[in-house]
Amino acid sequence: MLRPKKKLSRKEIKQDKLVTTYFQIYDRIYDYRKQLVIAGIAIIVVALGTILYYNNLQAENERAMTELGKVYPLYDEGRYYAAINGIPEQNIAGLRDISANYRRTEAGKIATFYLANAYYHLGEYDNAYRYFEDFRGDDPLLRASAIAGRAAIYEVRGEHARAAELYERAATRFGNTAITPENLKHAGRNYLEAGESTQALRVFEKLQNEFPESAYTRDVERYIAQIRVSS
Repeated sequence: MLRPKKKLSRKEIKQDKLVTTYFQIYDRIYDYRKQLVIAGIAIIVVALGTILYYNNLQAENERAMTELGKVYPLYDEGRYYAAINGIPEQNIAGLRDISANYRRTEAGKIATFYLANAYYHLGEYDNAYRYFEDFRGDDPLLRASAIAGRAAIYEVRGEHARAAELYERAATRFGNTAITPENLKHAGRNYLEAGESTQALRVFEKLQNEFPESAYTRDVERYIAQIRVSS
């Protein structure tokens, strides 16, 4: 025979609710604590991974700098084929291999720039253009030079309008660098060759006004006079 349920007093009901609430809060805290522990572990893993990545990158960059130091004298002497391919029997890696094997590092990116330049000096313009375009270094002067290298290839091919645009980009994109006046002058000349005299005048006047002491400004007045006479 079932006995009737005992009727709970108000105090017992209150205590029962208190116990229930306590366990609900405890369960939430436990869940949050698990989430916090998991999040904490994830943060530690990411931090350790980042540290290891940059340590490895630094070590790679040092190795690339060593390799670049060995091959640079060949480039500097104008021995471009040897600089590109290296001299294996003398344990000298070529610029092409350094560029490919250390492309994540700044030294590897510098190797890419010199590789492009070496191909340019050899007249292998397709390869030169490819590596100038691939260059992703941090130095503003080299970045401007890589764009100017592409411009020079267009100029050699007689595509003066495109050459002028790239020379102007090289002159202005990274602020004023040591080669800004030179690139402005080349941009103006190529605009003239392309028959875009208004653009040429604008660039020459910029060169004249902003870099009056530059060697590249000396004969700009002649170009400006030529444009104004023909206008």
